[in-house]
Parts: sequence; structure tokens; C-alpha cells
Amino acid sequence: MKKYIAIILVLLLLIIVGTCALQGKGKKADDSSTKVNDQEQKLSDDASKKESENDAKKEDDEDKDKDKDKDKDDKDSEMNDDDDKEEGNDSNTDNSDATAEGDSDETDESDMSQYRVPGYELGAIPAFPIIEFPVIPKYSVEQAKILNSLKKEIQGIKGIRLKPAVVEKGKLQYFSKFLVKGKIKGIVNTKKGKLVVGKKAGVISAKDAKAIVKNDGSGVLNKDGVSVVVNADGSGTLIDEKKGISIVRNADGTGTYSDGKINIVVEGEYKGSYRGPNYSMVYTKEGQAQFSSNVLKIVVSNGKAIISKGDKTVTVDAKPLPKIPLFPKIPPLEQLKLDNIGGIRIIFDDSILFDFDKSELRPEGKVVVEKLVAIVKKLNIKTVEIHGHTDSIGSESYNQKLSEERANAVKAYAVEKGISGNIKAIGFGESEPVAPNKNDDGTDNPSGRQANRRVEFFLPIK
Repeated sequence: MKKYIAIILVLLLLIIVGTCALQGKGKKADDSSTKVNDQEQKLSDDASKKESENDAKKEDDEDKDKDKDKDKDDKDSEMNDDDDKEEGNDSNTDNSDATAEGDSDETDESDMSQYRVPGYELGAIPAFPIIEFPVIPKYSVEQAKILNSLKKEIQGIKGIRLKPAVVEKGKLQYFSKFLVKGKIKGIVNTKKGKLVVGKKAGVISAKDAKAIVKNDGSGVLNKDGVSVVVNADGSGTLIDEKKGISIVRNADGTGTYSDGKINIVVEGEYKGSYRGPNYSMVYTKEGQAQFSSNVLKIVVSNGKAIISKGDKTVTVDAKPLPKIPLFPKIPPLEQLKLDNIGGIRIIFDDSILFDFDKSELRPEGKVVVEKLVAIVKKLNIKTVEIHGHTDSIGSESYNQKLSEERANAVKAYAVEKGISGNIKAIGFGESEPVAPNKNDDGTDNPSGRQANRRVEFFLPIK
């Protein structure tokens, strides 16, 4: 019995020992598994970290590449801008030396256009207008009626003026013989007799006129509130009380002009002042002048034009200042009489409708054309000829084309705004000047060319 108990105890002891051994082995296996898992997790974490680092490095490299590409694009853009500027300098010298203050240093052509005087190149200012002596046209009853109505209607509209249309042999006559500086000689026939000028003495008198002309061409004339004193050297005075015109011409061509809207003082070829409804100018000496409008202020000096608009200022190369035209000699009053009136000319100032060398109507020009169309409709005028004219700069064919394009542009807008009837657009190019394009010595005459660049409404009225 004791033997069996001992065997049982031994077996139990073996079972207990075996169990403990298995538990220890399981724990060891668990520890190993945990250790392996920990190592795998660590490897996984390390791999994730490395992958994150690689991704970050890759993104950083991509950003660097983008920065390089951007720098390259910026550099290419700058090179292209330089090329564009060089090309712009080749095709248009207006921006050859322009700098801006109070704004970005970079300025393109569209930005610079705001610093142009309308109708002129950048850095140029208008020439002094040529002085024209008042004429005494003989209107028909219908012409006088339309003219008086037009005068009332156009009051306050800037940029247009009225003139009689002289027609000889069915053709409009534009050029004024009073702009010729040479001595006027010959016999002028009038309904009241003959007035002798520059040949021999003569006297003409009637109820409303009296003229005494000496053999040296000097004389005194008075008619209907108009008085003229003419001296042998071309100096004298002309006063028209009804129109408010006063002209004083000195022997050397200096003088003063005033008509209630425009005041001109000419002290020499480079010294004088102009004050009109749209702008004013003061010439102080050769190469120096000031221009002022309600938009721009320009100071020209030493070949540069300092242009101010609001709080912005630019400096550009200035165009050469033209000479101030001297006063032409005052002709006798009877030579200012006009017969053969075939209608009325409505003349647009050269810069009101178009920019320099362009045929697209400016916004300000559209406003003026629209107002004039309303007047023509109100007065029931059924026939209108729109005439385009240029100066002599450029080829005849180019000027002809430009004048036609401008006349057609005005007609198209007038039709769009409701004008109707017999409406024609005609381009005359440079063929019908109202003043000389060149001076007697062959030099350029900017004032004459300025007068020749124009668009007109011709109203044929008998």
C-alpha cells in the first residue's frame, strides 16, 4: 500500500513539474513573441518615419524645383519684357525715355496714353492757332436763320465753331488769302464802287461805309460796328463790336487777339500766351513752355516734358516746340467781304474727335457728335456732308485713306444716333488746306498743319 502511495506521489510531482515547465516555456514564448512584435513595431515605426522623411524630402525637392521653374519663368518674362520694350522703342519713340513718380516704375503704352494731350503725340503740346481776321459774309435769309439758330444751340459745346461756306463754280473754297504774308495789291470790286489797294489812292463812301486808302496802302474803314485802321507796314487794329473781336497787329508781327472766348498775346516767335476754353499755354523762351488743361499740366524744358495728372507725374522726351505764328498783315475791310455763300461749315477742333493718327472716335468726340446730331434733327436739316481733312505729313495716299476713315467714322456714329436724310462722308486728304503747311522759307508750319487737320459738317443751304 505504501508502495502505491509513493508511486502516486511521484506521478503527481512529475505532473506538477511538467506543468511548471510548460508554463515557463509558454511565458518564454510569449516574451519572445512580444519581443518580436515590439521589434516589428519598431521596424514599422522606423519605416514609417523614414517614409515620412522621404516624403518630406521629396516635397521639399519638388518645392525647390518649382522655385527654380518660377525663377526661370520670371527671368524669361523679364527677358520678354525687355524685348517688348526694345520693340516698342523701334516702332514708337513716344516711350523712349519715360519714368513715373508715385507709381510703379513699369509703364506700358496704354498707361502712358493717359498722359497725352488728346490728338497729339506723347510729349507734344498744341501749336498756337493761326489768327484769322473776321469776315463779313452776305447771307441769304434762310442761311441767316439757320446760322442764328445754330449759334444758340451750340453754346456751351466745346470743340466746334461755325464759318460761312464760300462756293465758287460749285466748289467749296477753303484757303484764306489773308494768311499770305506778301503785300496784297489789286482792285477789289464791290457793289458800292472800287477800292484800290496798294496801287494808288482811292476813296469809297456810302450810307453805311466809308474808306479812305492812301497810295501806300494804308487807310481807315468803318462799317456796321466794324472799324479797321491799316498802316502801310501792315500794322493796325481791327475791332468788331458786335462779335466782341479785337485785334492789334504791330509792324513786326507781334500783337494781341481777343474774341471773348480766346485770348492770344504774341510777343515774339518763342514768347506769348494762349488762353482758350479747353486749355491754356505760356511760352517763356525758346524750348520752354507750360500747358494746362483741366486734366493735364505739362512743363516743357531742356528737351523734357514733365506731365502731371492728379497725383501722378511722368517725365518723357519732349517734342520740339513750334514757333508762335506772327500776325498776318491786316487787310482793308472791303477785302473781308464775302459773297457766294453756299451754306455753313461746322468745324470740329482737330483734337476733339480723334487721337493722334487714329480714326476711332474718342469718348469726348462721341459726346460732341451726338449733341450736334440732336441739333441737326431739331432744325430739320436734311442734307449734311461730313468732310475729313488732314495735313501734309505722310504720303498723299495714307492721308487720303485716313481722312476717309475719319469721315466715315463720324457718319457711322451720327447715323447710329439717329441722323437721317441725305448724309454723305467724303475724305479730302491733304488736298484742301485752310492754311499753309509750310512757312515761306520752306520750314514746317505746325500751326498751319494743326488748322488743316479737321472734320467738318457742311450744310449746303441757299
